[in-house]
Amino acid sequence: MVMNETAADRFLPPLRVNLCDPSRREPGMIVFTTRPGSIHNQKAQMGWVVALDRGGLVRLNLKLDAATQDVRRDLDGNILFSQPGAGLMTKVDWQGKIVGCWHAQGRWAHKLPPEGSIALPVDVLHHSFQVLPNGNFLVLSAEARPFANWYGSTIDAAAPRETANLVGDVIAEVTREGELVREWHLLDMLDPYRIGHGSRSTYWHRQGFPGAFDWSHTNSIFYEPSDDSILASLRHQDCIIKFDCATGALRWFLGNHSFWTGRLAEKLLAPEAGLEWQFHQHDCSVVGLNRVLCFDNGNFRAGAFEAKQSDATSYSRAVEFEIDEMARTVRQVWQFGDGGKDRIFACYQGGAYRLPETGNTFMTFGGICTVDGVPTSDNVDAFGKARLIEVTPNGDIVFDATIDDSSSAEPLPFSAFRAEHFPER
Repeated sequence: MVMNETAADRFLPPLRVNLCDPSRREPGMIVFTTRPGSIHNQKAQMGWVVALDRGGLVRLNLKLDAATQDVRRDLDGNILFSQPGAGLMTKVDWQGKIVGCWHAQGRWAHKLPPEGSIALPVDVLHHSFQVLPNGNFLVLSAEARPFANWYGSTIDAAAPRETANLVGDVIAEVTREGELVREWHLLDMLDPYRIGHGSRSTYWHRQGFPGAFDWSHTNSIFYEPSDDSILASLRHQDCIIKFDCATGALRWFLGNHSFWTGRLAEKLLAPEAGLEWQFHQHDCSVVGLNRVLCFDNGNFRAGAFEAKQSDATSYSRAVEFEIDEMARTVRQVWQFGDGGKDRIFACYQGGAYRLPETGNTFMTFGGICTVDGVPTSDNVDAFGKARLIEVTPNGDIVFDATIDDSSSAEPLPFSAFRAEHFPER
């Protein structure tokens, strides 16, 4: 299906199912969010939560008046989704009826929140969240702190230094009743002087921290109950970290080895032959014993002060790693997507979800951006679309859909953050 409405009257997002093989797809439904524009440059104030069944048919289409981002399955099978720009998390049933709402206390400090919404003791809600086994929420918030003699460039190491206000992510466990259980501050856990391409981004200028730099940009969190640990994807550090919940002690860093120093360098995982590091990744998760899956956006494929790979040759992929914590090594065991002729470059957003019954992987190439048809890492001024792909363990494509508004009378750039699997209802 393709919708050609203008921004004023569109009902469905511009979704087209290009290929669907129900006999080889995962049973159940895929739920994803999509929105026009980027969170920096919202062309139209709207967003959707959409559910597709195994046959590629729409089972739920929920249009909202603010941009949507993460989506998760609640313990009772209903749908939770976030709207970070609005500082909200909402729960709906399968008829789209709101059955729960929570808001960031800081974001709503000077205005009335939605009726019945429960205040969460955080300043903001951004990017990702997770439902913990005990029913609590694991959420991402943020804080800003000043740092003297901080880098004036991520390209020129000799550029003049400055005092900079840095936004660091805060990971928090909160109850549904709005009580803080525990929290972890990345500015205390990591080195604020370790930067990557993107660490001087102005992302937070419109998100409650004017003038502050986006040092880490955590975009995914995952709780692993087997050892009470958390994995977090730090986009602007080009790494995934794992730490103990009880102590906050770092277990390891998964990512390129550039500019890690001191005690933190001891936490790096050594790559085995054939491994390619991920860069600017999203959506990390544990998918088996010592196995970590993520969506590797692939921006720049270089650390700070290193030469960037060109946008024209960049590519995104889903990649799975196997980690030996005792030996402190990592090897690459699976990927979909490479730098070949069929490469796809989604410079922002994105997801990789391992499906439980078939072992298929559902991928969200969330922000495929171009300027005059040429791939770009600019997600603000470019035209954007998304692509949703499900593949078998050996890489056969069994579902392929695009979210692309280019044929509309008033075309808008679109993106999709990630997708979540729900059992058949």
